Amino acid sequence: MSQSPLPPTSNPIGVKSCQSCHSPLRLGDRYRAIEPIGTGGFGRTFLAVDEHKPTKPRCIVKQFRSDDRNPRNQSKAVALFRQEATRLEELGAHPQIPNLLAHFEQDDRLYLIQEFIDGSNLEQELAESGPFDEAKIRQLLADILPVLQFVHDRHIIHRDIKPANIIRRRSHIGQGSFVLVDFGASKLATGTALARTGTTIGSAGFVAPEQSIGKAVLQSDLYSLGVTCIYLLTQVPPFELFDSSEGQWVWQDYLVDNPVSDSLVRVLNRLLESGTRRRYP
Repeated sequence: MSQSPLPPTSNPIGVKSCQSCHSPLRLGDRYRAIEPIGTGGFGRTFLAVDEHKPTKPRCIVKQFRSDDRNPRNQSKAVALFRQEATRLEELGAHPQIPNLLAHFEQDDRLYLIQEFIDGSNLEQELAESGPFDEAKIRQLLADILPVLQFVHDRHIIHRDIKPANIIRRRSHIGQGSFVLVDFGASKLATGTALARTGTTIGSAGFVAPEQSIGKAVLQSDLYSLGVTCIYLLTQVPPFELFDSSEGQWVWQDYLVDNPVSDSLVRVLNRLLESGTRRRYP
């Protein structure tokens, strides 16, 4: 998940509200929150179980909660939260995108219920295991590019590709290793929408130049994927991999102990081109 972790909180059996945040534990009369696992700009994320099913499978609950009292910002945040539900409903047929299970309002709060993906995101994997080698990067590209193709074919721009939003599934028999999550920032890429300058959304260091001024296009996701790859190869923050005085990437300078082939360098450098027409289509 893109949210930062919170300390687990257990609640005694039989209680109806979380003892730490006072949110109802059973949502939609079937989803029981177990513990908080993250927080973000628009709310909180919980691990939960679906008590209507015999096996009580785990799921993810996203609760909309904004502390911003500005009515315009509040309205925008609500729209983005609902937009994520719409995008997940459109894209959840793909095995490497979480399914939307439910979306509803309860006690004046919005909730989104989605499939639980058992695994670690690549930010966590990087912290635990260190920089990726070329084989891992090639596996990532081979596995996640078809997912992006699926998303882009439906005229949707993810707008927040980064290691924390890519999960390596623990068990992936018959499925792709990597799952793309968090479509809260996604945008419908229609001709009319692309002609307008929009809100700047994305994660600092990973956003493409055109996206940083509110003009994201499909190729913006490819740029962010390229930044994700060089960050995973070097374990160096993206801002340090770019020489702003010269206007060029210097990520290869950090590969002394982790060399990669010229062919992979060419692929990554093309993903990282500042001009959208110079990137892959």
